[in-house]
Amino acid sequence: MLAQDIYAFRSELQNRNTFFAYSGYFSENLMLSLGNAVKQQMELQNTERKVARRVFGVFVEQVQNIIRYSDEQAWLSDAKASRLSNGVVAFGHENQSFFVICGNPVPQEEAVTLRERLEMIRGMDGETLRKHYKTKLREEPEAQSEGGSIGLIEIARRATQPLEYDFYDMDDGRKFFVLKAFV
Repeated sequence: MLAQDIYAFRSELQNRNTFFAYSGYFSENLMLSLGNAVKQQMELQNTERKVARRVFGVFVEQVQNIIRYSDEQAWLSDAKASRLSNGVVAFGHENQSFFVICGNPVPQEEAVTLRERLEMIRGMDGETLRKHYKTKLREEPEAQSEGGSIGLIEIARRATQPLEYDFYDMDDGRKFFVLKAFV
């Protein structure tokens, strides 16, 4: 039964053209290791260097969002007090494009703001997105931001299609946020 279950899981990933998927706790070190796997897959696919850089950039931004904003976190007890954040990321190929999809729990109230921000970004054309990006670079980061408040904009700028997103109501009142970008 074990082999059958794992084979079925592998088959499901292959049917969805997923090169790899990871679910669990993320750290900066793990992000670097998974990023190397993305680079290797790009090489195996003989991907044009420009496209590979864009895919890698989207992958890093998505995993950083999990690390910074997942509502499920744990701390290692080492001297660096490393933070681990729970989520899922998958990388694959669909309709002549690569995709990076990630998901993580967020508080209900943050889901509202996130949805508004994503709708605004989805409504921008390339030039408007570029101008918005430059404006955000000159502004102070938002209070709750652990970056420059530009991660979603960066992902949208590198994507070849509008970002896809969804929220799932978790049993504990939180939302499970999923973001998919095609590159």
